[in-house]
Amino acid sequence: MARKSSQPSSKASSAATEKSPASASAPSPKDGHEYQRLFEANPVPMWIYDLQTLRFLDVNEVACQKYGYTRGEFLSMTIRDIRPPEDVAAVEQSVRLTPPEVFNSGVWRHRLKDGRLIYVEITSHELLYGGQLARFVAPLDVTQRVLAETALREREAGLRRAQGLARLAHVVTRADGSFESWSETLPALAGCSADDMPRSLQDWMSRLVDEGDGDAFQRATEQAIHTGAKVETEYRLVRPNGEALQVAQVIEPIETVAGVAGSRWFSTLQDVTARKAAEVVVRSLNEELEHRVAQRTEQLEAMNRDLLAATRAAESASRAKSEFLTRMSHELRTPLNAIIGFSQLLAAPNHRFPADRQTLFNAHILEAGEHLLALIDELLNLARIEAGKLELDLQRWPLHALLAECATMVAPQAQARGLSTRFAMPPPGISVVADRMRLKQVLLNLLSNAVKYNRPQGELDMTVRQLDDEHLRIEVRDSGRGLNEDEIGHLFEPFNRLGREQQGQEAVEGTGVGLVVAKHLVELMGGRIGVSSTPGVGSCFWVDLVFNEAPPADAPADPAERPTAAASQAQAQHTVLLVDDDAPSQQLVQAQLAPRPDLRLVTATNGREGVALAIAYRPAVILMDNQMPELTGRQAFRLLGSDPRTAGIPVVAISAAVEPQGVADDAPWFRRVAKPFGRDELVRAIDAAIGRRGEGSAD
Repeated sequence: MARKSSQPSSKASSAATEKSPASASAPSPKDGHEYQRLFEANPVPMWIYDLQTLRFLDVNEVACQKYGYTRGEFLSMTIRDIRPPEDVAAVEQSVRLTPPEVFNSGVWRHRLKDGRLIYVEITSHELLYGGQLARFVAPLDVTQRVLAETALREREAGLRRAQGLARLAHVVTRADGSFESWSETLPALAGCSADDMPRSLQDWMSRLVDEGDGDAFQRATEQAIHTGAKVETEYRLVRPNGEALQVAQVIEPIETVAGVAGSRWFSTLQDVTARKAAEVVVRSLNEELEHRVAQRTEQLEAMNRDLLAATRAAESASRAKSEFLTRMSHELRTPLNAIIGFSQLLAAPNHRFPADRQTLFNAHILEAGEHLLALIDELLNLARIEAGKLELDLQRWPLHALLAECATMVAPQAQARGLSTRFAMPPPGISVVADRMRLKQVLLNLLSNAVKYNRPQGELDMTVRQLDDEHLRIEVRDSGRGLNEDEIGHLFEPFNRLGREQQGQEAVEGTGVGLVVAKHLVELMGGRIGVSSTPGVGSCFWVDLVFNEAPPADAPADPAERPTAAASQAQAQHTVLLVDDDAPSQQLVQAQLAPRPDLRLVTATNGREGVALAIAYRPAVILMDNQMPELTGRQAFRLLGSDPRTAGIPVVAISAAVEPQGVADDAPWFRRVAKPFGRDELVRAIDAAIGRRGEGSAD
């Protein structure tokens, strides 16, 4: 060679001494010149380094340009200087251990002068250079290849991880249907080992695809083969252990050869069993949610409708009550005006009214008072019913006499309006289960309405007919203007008179609660009440009750058929003790009993005085007010009951209270007469008490 390198340094690495001599020797001068030309002109970086000292002995220009060093810089360095510090130990070990016959020592990292690292593939062989054992090196830059391979490995690793997480796999299929390759995750998806994997589409279908999905799977693969388009399909895959999966598969062509579509296909398979199950659950939950939403919406709509109806009902009730208060003001003031006005006339000093005029004034006062009492009774009855405090005396009562009484009482009103009446009475043997007084109240209300709301010279009928083996119906018909469906719907509402006062007809007295009370009373007696009506023709109100053709022998006799105690004991005189602190009330009772010479009245102004007089006089009956000084009526009643001298005396409670203390609990009065009371009602109570006393006492 034209250029000789320096002799090996005495500090050469001991590792180099273990190397065997190279079979090649240094070239002759002529050969050396040719060698140098080839060495310098070679486009691949080349250098020679001493195996003992690892110093560079020669380097070509391409290597200088590649690594960024001048020739002088190169020849002042060792091969350690172009390696990263962390690779030096491995380099020294490779120099020591690499056999002479090995020409490729693999891929290493080299450091350029600017600090950048490159990957090189080393091809080398040993030789004698200037008498020194050396190694000829040709490093090939493979940085791009190494980086690409690294990136590919990372992508493959990421793909494997992603496929594992997503339960994905893939397979490449040839034109003949055989499997060319598959992912590591495909055997796991199929539930078999790599050795037991199917090797073709046909094998895959026959061994793993569910029989019911085989035709669909085959159609999908044939479509991909013939069209060359992407095809998606789903099918059930049955693993060898019997476990079933739901698999989604996408088939895509990856190569076209000589105009033949789809010579190779890439198929992606995914286990979507969990997703399908979740979809079923979500679908079920959605359906359930939709059902619940629809149900709740329906409930809300129903609630809104109910609320709207309740609001309208409340508004209607409020209007009805307002109208009621206005009406009641008129209804109450009108009789009060007559009572007060005529009473003032009669009470005026030195009045000079003739007897017939005084009689007329008294008649007006009595009529107004009775009308006022009827109004108050209707309101109190409704209040008791709505509070659940009305108690009925349900027994079997003969119906014939009751209806006859009602007909007799309503006949004068009907005649006054020129009505033709027809009252068809049932046979005497028919009885009904009812509270006699309350049933009479109901029927009189229906008959009075039929008179009031009838047309002049109209018709009024009352009939009775049997509905079945247990029920009969009492019908009251009129020939009035009739009711439409809307009016019938509001007929039994409190205070609702259906606008009668605004229809241009003559004024009709009433509170608008009579039918409401009647309905409650009939239902409490186990019956029903209703109406059928035709506008312009008239109305028919009916009451259905339980009946019996033959009343039991111990059924109470009709009050109309009972003899009075006064008739049977006309010659005897009975003491009546009145205990009441109200002087006008005492005077009223005294006046009411004046026509009865068989009754002697004794009065007391408080409960204590009443007890003393009862012991002294031993009266046949005691009339007892409750709210009094000294002792209340109930306290006096207890004292009377505890004394054997007075314990057997019947006590009739007379009170203005709606529900006197003790009537329903610990004060079993013989009878109760509520203020204001009429003379007949008071006398009947006294006669009944005298009758009982006469039957059960020798006093």
